[in-house]
Formats: sequence, C-alpha cells, structure tokens
Amino acid sequence: MINNRSASVKMEEGYMRLTIQYSEDSDRSLICDIVGQVEKMMDIYPEVIHRRLDDTRGSFAIEFGGSDDYMCSRSCGEFIEETLRRLHITAKND
Repeated sequence: MINNRSASVKMEEGYMRLTIQYSEDSDRSLICDIVGQVEKMMDIYPEVIHRRLDDTRGSFAIEFGGSDDYMCSRSCGEFIEETLRRLHITAKND
C-alpha cells in the first residue's frame, strides 16, 4: 500500500473494474477529485460506487461495461492507468 491507498483491477470480456481502497479520510476527497479530473480529461464517465467502512476507511469501485453506452476499450484501460498514476499507486509484484 502506498500513501494509505491500494488498488485492484478486474477484467473480463466487456467489463473492467478498478477498486481503490483507502484508510485515511483525506484520501476520500482526493480520490473523488482525481477521478473527476480524469473523467473530464478523457471524456469518459464510468459508474463510480463509494463504500464507506467507517469514518476513515472505505473504497471506490470504478466500473466500465455492462449497461454503459460504450463497451470496454483501450480508453478504459488508459483511464485506469491515469487514475492510478495520479494517485501514486504502482503495481506490486508478490
């Protein structure tokens, strides 16, 4: 976990989901701001679901596919990469 944030990506045919977990309340608004910036920059508006575990911890699920007007494409992957880059979350190899 970097900066008290971690992420996982799930991909299936026609579906992608980025889940970002946070453990500090200040990260909640940062994640919202960055997702909004990337949406505007790329003109892509995925479904975003926020789940709060308590006053400081929670997660955001950013989903592409399903009933969206557009199917998963290269731009969805670029959206995920840009969001993770701006949040300073890098891949972790176990």
